[in-house]
Amino acid sequence: MKHRYCFLGALIFLLALRFLHFGTAIDAPHDWRQCDTAYYIRDFYENGIDLLHPAVCWMGASDKLALEFPLPEAIATLAYQCTGGESIPLARAVFLCFFMVALFYFYKIVCLLFGKQLAQWATLVYLVLPLSIYYSRAVHIDFSAVASAHAMVYYFLLGVQEKRRRYMAASGLAAVFVFLIKPPYAFYFSLPMLAYAASSKQLKWVLRQAFWYLPVVVAFWLWQKHVNAINGAAPNLDYILHYRKMTQHAGWYFGTLQQRLSLYPWWILLQRGVLEVAGAVGFVFFLLGWRGFQALPNRHFLLFWMLGLALYVLLFFNLNFVHNYYQIPLLAPVAVLAARGIRSISPSRPWMKWLLLGLLLLANWMYCEKYYYEVAADHVEIGTLIRENTPDTALVIVSYNTMDCRNPKILYRARRRGWSVEEAAIKPEVIRRLQQEQRARYWAYAGPPLEQKGMEDYLKTLPPPRVFNLNSISQPLYIFDLTTK
Repeated sequence: MKHRYCFLGALIFLLALRFLHFGTAIDAPHDWRQCDTAYYIRDFYENGIDLLHPAVCWMGASDKLALEFPLPEAIATLAYQCTGGESIPLARAVFLCFFMVALFYFYKIVCLLFGKQLAQWATLVYLVLPLSIYYSRAVHIDFSAVASAHAMVYYFLLGVQEKRRRYMAASGLAAVFVFLIKPPYAFYFSLPMLAYAASSKQLKWVLRQAFWYLPVVVAFWLWQKHVNAINGAAPNLDYILHYRKMTQHAGWYFGTLQQRLSLYPWWILLQRGVLEVAGAVGFVFFLLGWRGFQALPNRHFLLFWMLGLALYVLLFFNLNFVHNYYQIPLLAPVAVLAARGIRSISPSRPWMKWLLLGLLLLANWMYCEKYYYEVAADHVEIGTLIRENTPDTALVIVSYNTMDCRNPKILYRARRRGWSVEEAAIKPEVIRRLQQEQRARYWAYAGPPLEQKGMEDYLKTLPPPRVFNLNSISQPLYIFDLTTK
């Protein structure tokens, strides 16, 4: 009983720590993806929830673009509607709830497979891993996908254990959501799930229940067909550097053979595995967790779980290389083994486990404070000036540094739709075509004088820009009115 209260107290404390970083500004890392998510929610709130036609802010007036199925964003929108206004802290709270669902089903999986004691410790370890600490309160959809994936696995295990069709149906329903939101986070679970069915001598029964997962195939196919139709209808803006329609982009997901043969991507992934997935201290506990592994019940499930994750990284190599949040699925098995490592140290002294957990929390919290939660002051300042000096409905071209054509970080903060054109791609033809063909009304440029880029003749056709000195960078911001003659 005493241990139970200690567990619940630690659980509440570790969840409450997230509220120390619940501010109104979207922070890095990957504020790019968070700004896209936040704009999905904003558009749903201002224009009505339309799950089939979400919008981005970086495609001008033709803003409909489907990325993942926007169910998490729609739920966040409902929270906005209940409170009567847009609120980043509220969005954080919604996504924290998704994290808590993922954590709950993780606990249930570990409890079912490895026992209650290990489940409690693994849950606490999961809470103090760096990627868990940061992304659990980010404006980010990944833990909603993880929640569905964990629910899919738990109900499958329960269905096999009790031979109940209703649990298999629940597993199939959860699978539909995770495959619509983020398929890479689910497919690899087929290995440990089938391994569990085989070890339980229920493989034939499971195969007879496979029809519960047929809706997954249908829903995924229909959604991908819809995505290609919506994204294929986007305007042809190939005169913008690196622009392409978001249709056939398998290369972005899978990467190249050359990447896999290069040492640098593997070095990055190894660093993340040690420092961001487990944490430096947690990695030591993870290694200790392998001691006595043969005595662990259902160890084959854990082995196939990790094998599936290895295949996941190899298959979606570029995603894992570019984005640290694609290592979120690795948190669960790492937490199980790190918890075993903590419990294996001085088992005769229960207080030692709490001391080691505190050490893990301290080390990972210090890492997060040093490398996460950074707000891009330049993007905030430029976005604020654009918002204050352009009409609400104006379409704005933004040019700043290497701002990619799909980058929403300034346009979202400016509360404007428009286009991002990076500094190296600035040409009179690009600005003119966006003005004439896409109805761009303003051009906001921050950087060195445009005369140095061969724009003198074009600038003479425009009225003098408004110039704003910036506190965050040494160059000024120029806002050109493209409609004034």
